Amino acid sequence: MSEKIKMRDGDTMLIMVKDGEVVHFTPNMSLTHSEFVKRITGQLPEGAWVGSVSKLDGEVVAISSKHFFGYQLPAPPEVAEAVRRTFE
Repeated sequence: MSEKIKMRDGDTMLIMVKDGEVVHFTPNMSLTHSEFVKRITGQLPEGAWVGSVSKLDGEVVAISSKHFFGYQLPAPPEVAEAVRRTFE
């Protein structure tokens, strides 16, 4: 991705990351993580990560989907790096 996607403080999006790249995202926060995945790929692809990205106090952070992973924690380092390369 040549230009980063600009987020404003307080913005949140649903995202999917695979192989170190943000492959899908939507600002439609009326969707659940499971509905987002269902609409985009049908099911979570092998090796993909899904969660939310938010901009809080000027910092872009990603949180895992409790639905898919059973917990809601900051994204693993490789996902966080992909998110930082994609969003600002």
